[in-house]
Amino acid sequence: MSDKNKIFQEHFIVPVGKTGKYTILLAIVCMMLPGLFLFVFHGLLPPFGPLWRSVAAVWSFMIVMGILEPIVYYPILGFGGTYMSFLVGNVLNLRVPVSATVQQVIGTKEGTPEAEIVSTLGIAGSLVASQLVMIVGVLVFLPFINRIQGSGQAVEVALNQVLPALFGALGGIFLFKVPKLGIIPLGLAFLVALLKDDLPYSVIIPPMVILSIVTARVMYKKGWVKGGGMM
Repeated sequence: MSDKNKIFQEHFIVPVGKTGKYTILLAIVCMMLPGLFLFVFHGLLPPFGPLWRSVAAVWSFMIVMGILEPIVYYPILGFGGTYMSFLVGNVLNLRVPVSATVQQVIGTKEGTPEAEIVSTLGIAGSLVASQLVMIVGVLVFLPFINRIQGSGQAVEVALNQVLPALFGALGGIFLFKVPKLGIIPLGLAFLVALLKDDLPYSVIIPPMVILSIVTARVMYKKGWVKGGGMM
């Protein structure tokens, strides 16, 4: 192991891993506190039947996504970025585009310590910025939310297209460089959209990401695309 990689492991990966584990466990405990407070101090406890059905309905979906999404987005988010992104949220519509964009701007090579650090710094900056924007947005737009929702106005329609626009812009950066990588994933995506256009993004995007990785790997092994200069 080179000195650079040794320093990276000892002074970045190890402390980030410890901090990430503790903060995730603390977040789990904090999420349970409201329910525990209502039970301990007010004696409120939902009936077991409805509670179990609700838990089973949520877990049947979230267990799969909880395993699949960190694996799918880890190559983009990196080690520290994965901890922060899944702790705070907005993974698809903010953290992934931010990570990919900062690596693109800086020009780091994916999978390297430099890319890991750049991604972590970019996502950390997005956490601060998004919280500030959210606070200002809530204070400014709260009086207008009820008017916008269900109105069918252009603002509501535009807000519903934020996530597709982000991924379209992000995908365009790479597809312009290597158009071959988009043939199979985009072709299948168009087919799915024609057959079933009401599927949620959380169902469509992870399989498409896996398909993109697999097809890119096959094309690279076949010599149809080159590995350098992607980021």
